[in-house]
Amino acid sequence: MGYEIVTQDGLRRLRSARETFLAAQPLPADFPAWLAAAWRRSLFLGLEVGRAEVPHVPVTPDPVLVRAAAPVLEHLASTLAGLHAAVVLSDRRARIIGRWTAEDRSRTHLDAIGTRAGADLSEPATGTNGISHVLATRRPTVIGGPEHLFDLYQQTVCAGAPVQGPLSSRPVGAIAVIGRLDAAPAVLQALAATAAAAVERELLHQASARERSLLDVFLRASPDGAPVAVLDGRTRLVSDAAAQLLRPADLDALEVWVRAAAGEVELGDGTRVLLSPALGADDPGVLARVLPAPAEARRVHRRHPPGVLRRAGLAGGSALWQALERAVSRSGDRPLLLVGEAGVGKAAIAAALQPGARMVDGSAPDATAALESLGDDDRLVLRRLDRISDAARALAVLDRFGGRAVATYTTSGPAPSYGDWTPYVVRVPSLRERTEDLGDIATALGAPLSVAALAVLRRHSWPGNVTELAAVLRWARAEAAGAPIAPRHLPPELVVPEAGPRLSELERAERATIAEALRTTDGNKVRAAELLGIARATLYRKLRRYRLT
Repeated sequence: MGYEIVTQDGLRRLRSARETFLAAQPLPADFPAWLAAAWRRSLFLGLEVGRAEVPHVPVTPDPVLVRAAAPVLEHLASTLAGLHAAVVLSDRRARIIGRWTAEDRSRTHLDAIGTRAGADLSEPATGTNGISHVLATRRPTVIGGPEHLFDLYQQTVCAGAPVQGPLSSRPVGAIAVIGRLDAAPAVLQALAATAAAAVERELLHQASARERSLLDVFLRASPDGAPVAVLDGRTRLVSDAAAQLLRPADLDALEVWVRAAAGEVELGDGTRVLLSPALGADDPGVLARVLPAPAEARRVHRRHPPGVLRRAGLAGGSALWQALERAVSRSGDRPLLLVGEAGVGKAAIAAALQPGARMVDGSAPDATAALESLGDDDRLVLRRLDRISDAARALAVLDRFGGRAVATYTTSGPAPSYGDWTPYVVRVPSLRERTEDLGDIATALGAPLSVAALAVLRRHSWPGNVTELAAVLRWARAEAAGAPIAPRHLPPELVVPEAGPRLSELERAERATIAEALRTTDGNKVRAAELLGIARATLYRKLRRYRLT
């Protein structure tokens, strides 16, 4: 039994836990640690739980963000017709700067909960919600009903996703799909994440001339991966080598010098940084060249060198895959927890990061005993931490192994919290988020694709991720019998007729969610509609639209 908002029992348990918490009583031992921490943080920051309205503040929207997001979110709003949900856009401080809806019901709901331009959805104002939590954790999440402390949100579900700027180390805002508590969280989350990815690509396309100039300076300064950074108070470009030597606090300190003409700064651990203007003496922006401190004084901030996944034969060149490479390279000497959907390749990544490690499957009956039998010199990959029966004993082993342990956890939501065990958490993106990598992955799997076949695969939503792709390519390679793989060699269900509809990314995400619901219910459309939280008539219309009948 859990604390899920998708079941009546889960809602009952969440409501009871919320009342217990607000009465200053101890929460149940099995209550999710991440949610308890979020609640405590909200009260610490001064949340007025029973406040009758959402605070509103003056806000000046970032025109670049709005210009990139508006077409995507306007289209998403039309996609949400029938789901009784709306979409909103916030800035990096969790203040609403736009909302889109195609239905009176969802518009009325937004008005009732005060969600309009200028609404302050930060934790001090409204507590944990699908925007404030996303901006704090930088990961997609769903917060619904009694997971909110704020009274006004008890009948609301909010699926949020961060929007990362093309040249920024922090989110520039967040997208949230908002509905009443009876909406389908899985559908809302898939649509929010897909919309955020689309906006990020548009932001990259629209990057200003100044940002492109900063990028040019950065690329010229580090052609061979030299430890350099370019900062201007808003944009941060940091090479992998510099990330090994600089902590986030160091970068914060260097931003004080964004108007420096030239000079040298010494950091607390002895690392020296040579500063020069990035774009000109009168232009804010600094180029920082990092000179490592002596070995005996230098802290080590990374265990895995840049490009470790590529050298291990794991294919990918998309922006998300490169971000994953950078993330794992910064894990330092901490244990690493890889989270993501089933089939995204977490185990392969873990094996690449810990070559020669002992691999233990958490779903095996003897998993805990296998962990405790490992020696002090062993390295460990623990698969399916979410399936292990005795989490307390497993965490004790992981804590003992420290940086010699990599664990994987299957989830499409926030990373779990394990109390005193504090791993470095890295999210592995789904295949539908990085379809640019399809060709590289196919080549790595020994199944090079024709241009036409690659186009077909890019139209698919890949609910089974890389595992599903590998199965499809095995089929296609057998069908092709040594010839180049063409569309006719692919499984029939993947080949949409040319006369069929051309689907946007948002529509492909919705199609994948509906297809998954049908698989879950063994094709029972009545149960699938209930699972998705939509009317049967709406489901039948979408089945015809997406040729799923």
